[in-house]
Amino acid sequence: MAFEIFAQDYSKSSEIGYEFELKLPTGEGSGAFLTVIGDYSPTVKQYSKRKYQEFTQRQAIAKRKGKEEELSLEDAENLAIEAALVRLIGWRGFTEEGKEVKFSKDKAREVLTQHSWIRDQIQNESSDILNFPPKI
Repeated sequence: MAFEIFAQDYSKSSEIGYEFELKLPTGEGSGAFLTVIGDYSPTVKQYSKRKYQEFTQRQAIAKRKGKEEELSLEDAENLAIEAALVRLIGWRGFTEEGKEVKFSKDKAREVLTQHSWIRDQIQNESSDILNFPPKI
């Protein structure tokens, strides 16, 4: 058996997206579904690289000033929201006051700001490479 290099392109398959049912904190299904891209996708890798560069630049500036760059609790929360938001590409089954809520990045930011448990599920599903098998 040989390893077919280009057939195992998890970067490409991670960009396509994976849909999963959102689980309530109780463990039961919510009837709402989220679509996420994977951690190996070019979009997520580019985002991570940009955030790393921004952080190292802030560290270097702080060091020149004789200080240490610290991540505040608010900064950490905003980073978690942004990291989930970059991975979330769609949803279905969301309602508000009985009306369907169409997916938008602005509405998603509002939901992810309010519900950290949803962010956790987005991160977990996005990081599971088995959710993004290459199409052979």
